[in-house]
Amino acid sequence: CEPATMPGGITETGEPYSAFVGLVYMFNLIVGTGALTMPKAFATAGWVVSLALISFLGFMSYMTTTFVIEAMAAANAQLRWKRREQEEIDDSDSTSEYSDDDVMGRGRSEPETKPILSVQRSGGHVDHFDIVERVEMGQMASMFFNKVGVNMFYICIIVYLYGDLAIYAAAVPISLMEVACGNHSCSAGSVKYNDTDPCWGSVTRKDAYRVFLSVFTLLLGPFTFFSAQKTKYLQILTSVMRWIG
Repeated sequence: CEPATMPGGITETGEPYSAFVGLVYMFNLIVGTGALTMPKAFATAGWVVSLALISFLGFMSYMTTTFVIEAMAAANAQLRWKRREQEEIDDSDSTSEYSDDDVMGRGRSEPETKPILSVQRSGGHVDHFDIVERVEMGQMASMFFNKVGVNMFYICIIVYLYGDLAIYAAAVPISLMEVACGNHSCSAGSVKYNDTDPCWGSVTRKDAYRVFLSVFTLLLGPFTFFSAQKTKYLQILTSVMRWIG
């Protein structure tokens, strides 16, 4: 049986995303509710404050992106180096099976197949920091952080994902409730509704919200326990739905 793979070790990392899939991911990250509400934010805060804040946030986004790219490059280099060390160990194990006379005889009869300098490659210079493998953030955290750092990383991810999910858990059921109960934003005007107002007969608007929230939780909650890594078509569907919205 194959040995278990430790975090940060030599793992079966995925292939890099294509340019199209990467574009879809970036579009879904950028074009969301925040981008749709930016004109309103500019109108409320004014040009000076808005431009200053968006410039600062753009700079911070650029810095964090470069940090992630550098970490991925370092992770690729470390994975290559570990594979190379493993190959050298395997080669040394294979040569140790022969006696000294066999090794000397093989050395005289067979040409050298491995370069003397370990940095040389038969195909020329290879940039070890070239990003050719997809390394997930959790694996990078295990490679570069100690136990405390890894725990802090996952705490940050949990807090971030909880906040992101809380936004959708509140926005989606409310939007469905508004549509189902007849409160369309284009025709409602300044009409205000209470939570106790009827929606379907004896069902109030608050009860309708709870129904849609339960349906939303039951449909998307199980995805928490899935190892869903190939989300190409889900991302495309999300982009289409956002464009339609």
